[in-house]
Amino acid sequence: MRIGLDARTIFRPTRRGTGKNLIDLYRHLAVVRPHWQVVAYHRQPGRLERLMPKRVFQPRLIEMVGDRFDAWPRWRLPAAAWRDGVDLLHCPANVCPSWMPVPTVVTIHDLIPLDIPDRQPVLEARRFEQSVRTACRQSAWIICPSDYTARRLVREFGADPLRMTVNAWAPDSSVCSVPPGDWPRVLRRYAIQGSFVLHFGSGEPRKNTRRVIEAWAVCDRVVRHQRQLLVVGLDERTRQELTRSVKQLGVGSSVRLHGFADEADLPTLLSAADVLVYPSLSEGFGLPILDAWAAGTAVLTSNATSLPEVVGDAAMLVDPSDGCSIARGLTRLLGDRTLRNELLAKSQRRLTRYSWHATAQRFADALEQVANARVGRRTAA
Repeated sequence: MRIGLDARTIFRPTRRGTGKNLIDLYRHLAVVRPHWQVVAYHRQPGRLERLMPKRVFQPRLIEMVGDRFDAWPRWRLPAAAWRDGVDLLHCPANVCPSWMPVPTVVTIHDLIPLDIPDRQPVLEARRFEQSVRTACRQSAWIICPSDYTARRLVREFGADPLRMTVNAWAPDSSVCSVPPGDWPRVLRRYAIQGSFVLHFGSGEPRKNTRRVIEAWAVCDRVVRHQRQLLVVGLDERTRQELTRSVKQLGVGSSVRLHGFADEADLPTLLSAADVLVYPSLSEGFGLPILDAWAAGTAVLTSNATSLPEVVGDAAMLVDPSDGCSIARGLTRLLGDRTLRNELLAKSQRRLTRYSWHATAQRFADALEQVANARVGRRTAA
């Protein structure tokens, strides 16, 4: 089989969840279906990702002048896939083409742009909603990382559950437990001394970074005095805004605000942290939780959207809309090593549910159903 892939998230200079997921997914797909080939369409000039097997992964740069109204994913991408004669096109990042000349598989992670606009122009939210409706109506198959998202697509957008696969992610394959002796070199870059709590921050309101800092300011003083709060992933504007907030709250000495962390640093940061605090307002899955577990770190997260489905009883759950709830959860978790160890033991058992080999196998099965249905229609004709 020859797959066309919208690979823009892989080639971005600062990859977030979807880009990292795709690397792991397609690396393992090359193992479970070694004879398949992938044409990876992208817009960012650069080197071929070294982790992708060159024998199956063929990058293709396609650009266009005057890209207005999302013309690249809506029209330019499917035109390239049709011209190249791929068997199907995979759109992995919540959006799909308006025109589908080849069978199209769409991964819809979440409906966050509709639930929490995050300063998005109204027109962009409308385009996203229309893209979701188009995917549910016209795509050959839909992939969702959680039951939470799949149920919403069926209930709110009329998606056909018989053309849908719930396919949970797995931990980033580059993340593992790093020995303490290897921590100091990385921690010095982030001005961390001693114990700390880690938060993946953002200017997006749904990531709840401002509320995390406010909660930190009202945590038990003894617990807070013994640690620092490290926030990574901030753009410069958000970092400046939060620096002012930290000073106003009087916690400047215990909070470290940083930009995007180097991918190579993440295993150490996750391993060295006492707790990953991840009280997001909305998620379609919550991959950083699995990464923290893979590094041997306890997690505090939200009791909302997909997150309880992912963590079960293996994390501290709090109300993400309530700063006091976050503060109480942090105080309890940081002040009780026995509780942290209990959650860690549960997390290691739960982590066995999440495997990239199994994820790739479910994905391959879905693509084969699409391909077989296409062959069946041709035969019937």
